[in-house]
Amino acid sequence: MSDDAPPADKPIPVNKTVSLGGLCDAIVFFALSCTWLGSLGRYGWLFDLLSHFRLHYVIVCALVLIYALIRRRTWLVLISLISVLWNAQIIHAFHQTSEVEGASGDKALRVMTFNVLTENKNQTAAITHVMQTDADIICLLEVDDSWRASLEPLRIKYPHHVEELSDVNFGIACYTRLPMKSSEVRRFTVWWLPTLVLNLDHLGRPLTFIGTHPMPPMGGQRAHEWRDQLSGIATLVSGLPGEVIVAGDLNATPWCEGMRLLRETGGLDFHSVDPVWPPTWGLKLPMMIPIDHVLTKRGLTIQKRTIGTETGSDHRSVTVEIRRSSQ
Repeated sequence: MSDDAPPADKPIPVNKTVSLGGLCDAIVFFALSCTWLGSLGRYGWLFDLLSHFRLHYVIVCALVLIYALIRRRTWLVLISLISVLWNAQIIHAFHQTSEVEGASGDKALRVMTFNVLTENKNQTAAITHVMQTDADIICLLEVDDSWRASLEPLRIKYPHHVEELSDVNFGIACYTRLPMKSSEVRRFTVWWLPTLVLNLDHLGRPLTFIGTHPMPPMGGQRAHEWRDQLSGIATLVSGLPGEVIVAGDLNATPWCEGMRLLRETGGLDFHSVDPVWPPTWGLKLPMMIPIDHVLTKRGLTIQKRTIGTETGSDHRSVTVEIRRSSQ
């Protein structure tokens, strides 16, 4: 019997490399799948979640098109080209939703919506930005009790204000220099999130301003509540007389299902000369998307739309100038 130890079993070599072609094919499948599944938003929350990233799909599908041309895959060239055009036309539909002509000579009504971010460490910069904008109506989101002192300059400057300071990132406050006839807090879902409804006078005509902030549609239950809140607002707006403005962090891109409900059921639309697709949230992230909006109804046209600078929030403010149609 030998004293030598038996030789150790040698490990079987495993090829752990992934071919570049296989990786590209996986990216191709993912990009094209998201493009088309995102068009089925009305059939499920996950499909609708995919719809928010049309800007990204244009870029990725264009890269897929280049890849397909290099690899000379005719069928992939055709599918990727259709996907690029499909996403591009969806975005282009919101490039200009109103004409420059046809506005009255009335002074423009300036409206600002801004999610200031509850845990924003630079409250002074955020409020300074709001004050300098000098809007006629201001809607601030995610204001809680820690913002109470910082909001004092707005209370002094604006004769009318309504505040619902919440501790769960869904506080909301509105300030206006327009005459206010009445105001109320509406809650559309079991989460009891506040929506502010202000009944104002705009150059001798009644104007209803609605500021809201539904929760992000992440997960089945939250997506259901998000859709219910937007549906509730749409139903409310459909029965309102006079001019209407809805503004806020809607957690909705222009091409998602929730926005479709607002536009079709509520009769709202962007009515904007400027494009409404530039991102307003996550500008430091690769998944930046446009979710802060102002929509109007009954002859109100947005003649100018401006995205604010960085002031400590993960959102940028949106300020619009609204005029009545001359017709």
